Order: sequence, then C-alpha cells, then structure tokens
Amino acid sequence: MLKTAICVDVTGGTDRPFTITFRPYNPGDAPVRIDNLCDDLFLKLHQVDSGQVALLSPFQSMLYTWDDPVKERSLLWNIYNNKGKGFLADFSQDGFGEEKVSFHSVKHSTLVVTNSYTSKLSSTLKRLTPKSPEPGSSSSGDSDSCDIPETHTKAKKVRKDKVMVYWVSFMDGYQRVYALAQDEKIAHQYKMRINSELSNYEVNLSLARVGFSICIQTSDGVKELSYVSCTDSVPRWEVNVGNNWKQLATDVTAWVEEKYQTEQKKCQLKEFLHIDLEKMHMTKPFFSELRRTYNPGVCLQLRKSDTFTFCHLKLQRLQIDNQLHEAVFPSVLYPAPLTPNVKSRDFKPCVDIVILKQYRPSLNQDVYKYLKVLIQEHCVNLDRGFVNHVFDILNHWKVEEKPAVRLRADLALVHMPLPVIAMRSQTSATKDVVFEYVHLSPLKIVLSLSSRGYLNENVDSPTQITYGLKENRPKLFNSDLLEYLFNSWGSSLCDMKDVVLRMSFLELHNTPISLPGLLDAATRHYRLQLVQQFYVLVLGLNILGNPYSYIGDFSKALKDFYEPCMGSARARRSLCSIPTVINLPTTGDEILKTKIKRRSGDDFEIVDNLPEAVIEANKKNPASIALAITGLIGRPNFDVCREASRLSQSVCGYGADTALRACGQRAAGRLVARKRLPRHCSNVEGLKPYSEWSARGAVLFRQLCRGQTDEEVVAHLHLGGVPSFTTLLITTQHVYIACASGGRGWRPQWTARLQDILDVREDGSRLILNVRQDEATNYYSSDEKVIDIPDPDVLLWLRGKMECALVYALEDKRQE
Repeated sequence: MLKTAICVDVTGGTDRPFTITFRPYNPGDAPVRIDNLCDDLFLKLHQVDSGQVALLSPFQSMLYTWDDPVKERSLLWNIYNNKGKGFLADFSQDGFGEEKVSFHSVKHSTLVVTNSYTSKLSSTLKRLTPKSPEPGSSSSGDSDSCDIPETHTKAKKVRKDKVMVYWVSFMDGYQRVYALAQDEKIAHQYKMRINSELSNYEVNLSLARVGFSICIQTSDGVKELSYVSCTDSVPRWEVNVGNNWKQLATDVTAWVEEKYQTEQKKCQLKEFLHIDLEKMHMTKPFFSELRRTYNPGVCLQLRKSDTFTFCHLKLQRLQIDNQLHEAVFPSVLYPAPLTPNVKSRDFKPCVDIVILKQYRPSLNQDVYKYLKVLIQEHCVNLDRGFVNHVFDILNHWKVEEKPAVRLRADLALVHMPLPVIAMRSQTSATKDVVFEYVHLSPLKIVLSLSSRGYLNENVDSPTQITYGLKENRPKLFNSDLLEYLFNSWGSSLCDMKDVVLRMSFLELHNTPISLPGLLDAATRHYRLQLVQQFYVLVLGLNILGNPYSYIGDFSKALKDFYEPCMGSARARRSLCSIPTVINLPTTGDEILKTKIKRRSGDDFEIVDNLPEAVIEANKKNPASIALAITGLIGRPNFDVCREASRLSQSVCGYGADTALRACGQRAAGRLVARKRLPRHCSNVEGLKPYSEWSARGAVLFRQLCRGQTDEEVVAHLHLGGVPSFTTLLITTQHVYIACASGGRGWRPQWTARLQDILDVREDGSRLILNVRQDEATNYYSSDEKVIDIPDPDVLLWLRGKMECALVYALEDKRQE
C-alpha cells in the first residue's frame, strides 16, 4: 500500500493560478494513523457527512485519509454495534482523554428443565422424527421410551453495557497517531510520550512604558515625524460594596493613585474620605475592602526546559502618534474603545502572543505545539502628509530599479517552468518545522483617510528638488498608485472617516510549513480580504468576482469571524494540560501582588538644571496644562481645556497627565490624544533628550506665531504664581509676554525684538529690560520693561537664559 499510494497537493487560487502537484507517498503524509488497542471492540471510522465507513479490528492499525477532501475534514469513531452519532477524533495535536461508550451485547444462557408433561411430549415428538445414528450411540428402545430426567436448552439475552475507552494523540516520527485502548495501563504508557517537562529557568520581564521617536531631516531642520509607544493600563481602583466591586469616581481615582505612587500609608480628603493604603481598606464614609488593578505596558514571560520553550508576550496599549504640526489626525494607530455591551472587567491587551515549541533531537525537528496571536480592534488614521514622509524614509532602503529590469522579471515569472512553480508552491515539502495548532485572530480596523496633512509652501521632503514646490511626493514606483488612492474619494476637502474593515481569522492544524511560509500565508490571507473590502467601502467600486460587492453587512458573511475583544489566548484544552511542564503565565492578580509602581513621565525626564519653581509651575499651572492638552489633542475646544484646568485645581491637584486622563475617561474613549507632546528639536543646541518643558514652550510659540517664522525657542516661564495665565516666552529673535484668552487661544500682550534690548539687570525681585525707543511707533511707551519674579533662583535662571538669547541674536545678525 505504501508503494502504490499517491499524494496530491493543490495550492493557489484567488490571486494566483491553481497548481496541482502529484508526488509519491512518504512516511508521515497520511493525515493520521488509527491504532485500535482495545481487547474486543471493533471500531468504525468515517468522515463527517460521508457515507463510507471503515472497520478496524482489535489490535490493528490503519492509515486513514479523507474520503472527500472537499467536505469538512473531521473524523468520527464509534463501536461497531453502536448506532449513535459517534465521537470526534481530535488528533490535530498532542492530547489525551476518555469517552464512555454504551453498546448492546447478546449473552447466551443455559436453562435446566425438569421432568414434566411438557418434557414427555417433547421426547415423544423427538421419537417420531427420523434421526441418523451417531457413532458410539446406543439404539436401545428402552432408552427411547424412558423419561428424560433433565434437558439443557439455550436462551439469548440482550443487555446494555458501558465501557470506558481512552484515547491518546501523539507523534510517532513524522506520523500523527491516534490510539484507542480499553486498558487504562496501556493508555498511560502511550500518554508517557506526551508528558511534560520541568522548566530549567524562567524569565519575567515587565516594563511600564516603552517608546521611541522617529525624526526626519527637513529643509527647516530636524522634525519629529512619529512617536511609537507601548504604555501601561490606567490603574483602576475599586471598592467592595455588597460583594460587588464598584469603580471609584475619576477624580477620586486620580487622587488615590497619586497617593499610592508616593508610597503614603494613609490618605484622607478632609472629613469625607479616609483610606488605608497599607491594609487596602476604606474606613470612611464606610468600611470596605479596596483593590487596585494594573497591567504593565510590556509583559514577557519565557520558560525553557530540555526540549520545550514557552513564551507569552502581552502589549497593553500600542499607539503611533503623528507628531507633525500640520497633522490632521494626532494619532495614527491606537486601540479602539470597547462598546458598552462588550466591556469587560479584565484588561484586554491590544496584542497577545502565546507560543509553545518543542524541539525533537532525534528528527532535528521543531514542532510548534501552540501558536496563538490575538489582536484587538484598532483605529487607523492616515493623512497624505504622514504617508508621504513614511515613503520618503523607505526610499533610503528601497533599491531603485529601472522599468526595463522590472519588466524582464515579470516576463521571467510568466515563462517559469511548471516544476519550478510546483516546488515554490508546495508547502509540505519540508518536515523540519511542523505547526500543530496555529490561530491568528480576526482583524477589525476602523479606517479614516484624509488627503490633507502637508504644506505646499513649506516642502519637508528630500525629493523637493525633483518635484519643485509641489507636494512632498515620494520617488517609489508605486507613488502613482498611492496618489490615486488618496484622490479616489473626491476633492481634498473631503475625508473618509470610520470605515470598518473586518478580516476573518486564520487557523491551521498539524501543518508542515516553514516560518516564512506561514508568514506568507498569513499575509496573503489578510491582504486579499483587505483589498477586496477596500475596493467596495473606500473606492466604491463593484468588481466582478469580488464577494464583498453584494454583501451589506460583512460580519454576517464572514463565517470565520468573531469580535476580537471576545477572544482569549488560553482557550485551548491542550495548553491547559501542560501546567506541570511549562507552567502557564501568571495571572494579573499574581502580578499585582508584586506592587509594581507606575511613575509619571515627568519624574525621569531631563530637566536641564531647571529651578524647582519652574518645574512645579510646568506641572500645575493652568496655562501649562492648557498648552499640554492643546498639543496632545489635534483641535481641542475651549471646554476641554477648561475641564482640564478645573480638574487640576480640584481635589486631585496634579498636572496635565491627570487632567487629560480624567477627561479621556469622561469622554468614554472618544478623546484620543497623543501620548506626549512633539519633541522640540533645536537647531541651535542640537538633538537632546526629550524634555516636557521644552515641548510645551514649542507649543506656545506655534500658538503665538502660527508657524510662520524661523525662530527657535530658548525658554519660557509662567509669571505671577500658579493661578496666573501669563507666560514669558524667549526666542532667538523676540521676547513675548502672552496671555491665554479662552477659546481664542493665546495672544501677545507685549513684544520686543532682542536687537532692541540694550541691557538686562536685576533689581531686587525684578528683572528690568532696557528697550531701545522707537519714536515712530512707541513714542509714549517707557524704555524699561519690569518683570516681577519673587523667587531668586528663578530670577537668576531667567537672566541667564535672556543673555544666551541675546548672544544668539547677535550671531544671527553677524551672519546676515
């Protein structure tokens, strides 16, 4: 049978031609080998929805293949004389179990009948019946006429029995085996093949937040293009009320969290609220238990044994921000908020990856026992300016080829010999890597597109010489296609928002495929669905053969789709059966016991020897908070800034991070902000570590000058204490005193050019600027500007910054 078997591989379809390959049978090509280790049970096997049944006798084996490859590839087994539906044979990966099977058996019983009238009548009938003599038997007439003392007769009994059948799924070399046995000892011996191992070492890594900045070189200097961050979850404080955990109010949560971060044992809010953070109890207004839930931004767990490797990676919240000043969308990629009907008390990481791999030294084979990737629903917001800059970065790694070279490569693919195509498309050619179970979650994307987001008058592209003063178009060969996509939905004033794209999940069972082959199959699986839905939902085109052209609701047509928020990385039985080998990841409650502290970003930033009063005003001043929110949110309204300022002055009393987090919670996820302000890249001092103080100064300067000048920000200071809305701004050309004016933004109250400042001196707690008189415009104005600064350290620091700005202005004047 092994010599006459043949294997048929069918690949391709949809976007490529079908390829059918015939090859001889090799060991391990059969889907499964069934071993019947039962003592007296005959097994019948059949495919689901198939009429053909195979019978397997006790202590026999059979290589099974599918009767109809087009139908569902599931195998059912049952006992021969059982008319039930059958039991599903789960041989996709290693596992074990048991099934209780009922069947009907026929038992032959012997009955003893005593001498009676009935027995005599029976003997009389037997005498009348001719019978051939048996050898060694007597033919005496007396014996025939005498009474028979007793007679042995046989009767049939049908009864219902139950038997326990144990099953084990394992690998024997390259072949998958599904063994069934009645004896528990035999099943235990086979189960030893898949027993787990004790881990040799374990690595746990938790990071509160991780981020990196992408900067580009432009004609105006260095600019920050994007900031990619992976941040932790917002701590959740809950109180136990009637055996139900109730979440605290937003203001109270921010206040308690700040006390917790400063490691205070007890905190109280006047006479209204008393909390014991050491015992995690709330004592007033009523006594109740208190708990805090928190997950770090990056959580990695790695366990290694002799042959097994287990890895669990969780990314809590992945976000990509557009840091360009002319950006239409402040955030490019971020997790979509959960709808109210599917909200869960558990923290759902945006990316959850679980891998369990076994190395088999005898075969030099890597077997991926379990691979599951869960990706939550995300929002993707793209504008033309950001996409063009990204393509400009890719130009540095893209090797530019001539059209003739690419044409010859396409012609070579057309004339490629058929055996070469078969070898490339044959996924089961290698058996060095086997994936027993692979599950890639469905993808749900909320897409928004804008044809704006770039400046025609200020081209920030390395290709501006090639294209003149036009838009910063990239030089990639597919830039024409990119331009077509952005111009397909109408004029530049129209934006495409909130287009929902759904792609079904990908699942593989016991598949011999390499890792690059798996990535290629996954890319093709999602790309085909994305392109087909993009044609219908974005471009509005109905193409013959597109299955999405006539479907109203894609979620109803996708059979292999579920909401990503409903998925779980531990929903597999086989993964739960390995806790003794490579233990499962610790739960969120176990991580909480370590009391991981989450510090705000301002605690570790480079402050550049700033006075303490300047740092405090940068955190708590309402004007500073309004600047931070203005830079974090693309186009905030006055109500948002007013709400943030009110929260900063309430019982919380903390900075822009707390206020923005509170506003975001009250907005139920509709308020999407950048993780931090765009980096201030100074052409004078060069690229330095990120400073929140410098970033807020740059935001203030853009609000005043609307980005129409080439000045550089040197320093800024909030005047008049914490509740003041007046700010001093020093640039390389001017000195501004600006004031926040509510919904109208910032307006300058006083402005002076640095070249008109003659002298800077201190007079007690005042800084006096001697300004040159301009008789044409400021005839009645004074020649001195007095700035009151009560803190001597701040006064000394501000004078030094003013002198540095005067030096910069003098050097610029000399260069002119």
